[in-house]
Amino acid sequence: MPAQKPRKPRPSRARGLRTTTGCLTCRKRRVKCDECKPRCGQCLKSDRECTYPQATDDGAATTGSSGQEATTSPAQPRGSIVVDSPATRKSIGDADMSALGESPELRFDLSPLALSTSLPSPNSAPFEWYDLLAEDAINNIQKHNLGFAEISLSRRQSPVPETEDEIDPQLQATGQSRPTDAAFEAWKSPNIIALSDDELGFFHHYINVLAPILDLFDPRRYFANLVPKLAVHNVGLLKSLLAVAARHMALLSDHQTAQNALNVQTPVSHSSLQDTNSLNNHNPFLEVATQYYYETLQYLSQNLLYPSYTKSTEIISTAILISTYEMFDASGRYSDGGWERHLRGIFWIQRSQDNNGETKDGLRRAAWWMWLRQDIWVAFRESRRVLTIWRPTRRLVDLTPDELTTRIVYICARCVDYAANEKHYDMNIRIDQGDKLLQALDDWHRILPPSFQPIYAHSTPQPGLFTPIWIHPPSYAAAIQMFHFARIVVLINQPSLGGMSEFSRRQRLLDESVETICGIALMHQGNDLPSAFVNYQALYAAGLCVQTPVKQNAVLQLLEKTLEITKFPPKTLLDDLKRYWRAEP
Repeated sequence: MPAQKPRKPRPSRARGLRTTTGCLTCRKRRVKCDECKPRCGQCLKSDRECTYPQATDDGAATTGSSGQEATTSPAQPRGSIVVDSPATRKSIGDADMSALGESPELRFDLSPLALSTSLPSPNSAPFEWYDLLAEDAINNIQKHNLGFAEISLSRRQSPVPETEDEIDPQLQATGQSRPTDAAFEAWKSPNIIALSDDELGFFHHYINVLAPILDLFDPRRYFANLVPKLAVHNVGLLKSLLAVAARHMALLSDHQTAQNALNVQTPVSHSSLQDTNSLNNHNPFLEVATQYYYETLQYLSQNLLYPSYTKSTEIISTAILISTYEMFDASGRYSDGGWERHLRGIFWIQRSQDNNGETKDGLRRAAWWMWLRQDIWVAFRESRRVLTIWRPTRRLVDLTPDELTTRIVYICARCVDYAANEKHYDMNIRIDQGDKLLQALDDWHRILPPSFQPIYAHSTPQPGLFTPIWIHPPSYAAAIQMFHFARIVVLINQPSLGGMSEFSRRQRLLDESVETICGIALMHQGNDLPSAFVNYQALYAAGLCVQTPVKQNAVLQLLEKTLEITKFPPKTLLDDLKRYWRAEP
């Protein structure tokens, strides 16, 4: 038997197996990197941050001032980008070059708030979210005086049902047998759930008034077209839909206004609600909304026992509707309320289902964007970072016009990250980060097709007022609003080392954003409720920039009219602007 050749000693992991190419994340993990950009295969698969070291002229990787490898790619000069061939370079103008490559928002590096705390495991995420809901609901049981027992909201006290019939008796109509189809889920109703006259009125209000708010950036209108169809087969989703509809109607101070908002004949039982209100001087819609909200939690406490339910589109739709309910229920500040905490719980569920802004499932994708829109406002008001840790993978040039409207939502989230209170930061790094975001905004704006241009702009505004601007469809107008909101957020938070020329440039950009925001708000302030939910955010940001009393008063009037339409947030937002103006030197 021939002697075996001595085996070549394996290099230690500290030396021979250390990779010197690839992204920094793979190098730290000591795994093979395929070096794809903007995200390599390993990072894309594990949903990790993917960053590459900077390269100097001689190709060597640079390090930061602390001696560690740089964690972000440098901002590319405008118009300088590598294309696939000289022919491609010749066919594209310099002004459009940067739009074809890695837009800066794809590599902007600010660790979101969500990374500062440990994340629950995917299997436990729905339970952790529910525990947040139940904890706050139990604390408020006595205040609402609804007769709910605390034990009915505690999932830990709910025994695992021995039979499916114990889960939810409302799921099956009386006298009908349960289907034996293997695809049937016990937490779904095989038959359409019957609606009372009251519930039918709330159902109409949701479809006609609230769903368009949720669907503003979604051309397929999943919350209007699909969610109601799912709701009539799922008690939990149905109760959350009725809860948010009743809660919004409670915000309408005039009950006649609430009836008109239905756009249908008001059921007789709604008249009885009005009579009760006049006698007892309380808001019946608020009581009904709270009742539906607690019934939703009761359903969740029992049906979270089904793994298929925790991964379903029904639970993520329910979570978004509950969050919208809590948005209407929130007061001026959010750090001490349930809405802000529960947004974090929805983040956990989104992560557990692998939902993001590019998910193939349309409803899951729409729910993700709606959740981000809500989190952007809370993060902005609380001076914190947004919760998402996802990054887009598609280039601007590959997006459709409708997808460009959601991309600006993502860039806006990164700008709100930038505005978060930072106790310590390097001024040069801070300036560079702001420049990257401004470049990302500029890239997005320059690649917009002509359909985003105004179809009407009045040429002779009154002195001191704004020029009305009409952009159609409303989602495109809202995207332009968010663009200018995001640009203002960056400009007022970015340090400056420049002189008068830099000051003049910033002031010109701020003035342009204010004029556009207010011009669009003038045209969309009528009864366009979905647009108003973007207008109030943009108008508030515009108010942070105006300095003359005439324009301050004009912004204040626009914002007040918009808040009168949305009924959210409270009009304390007007007082915040006034205090801000008084505090200015």
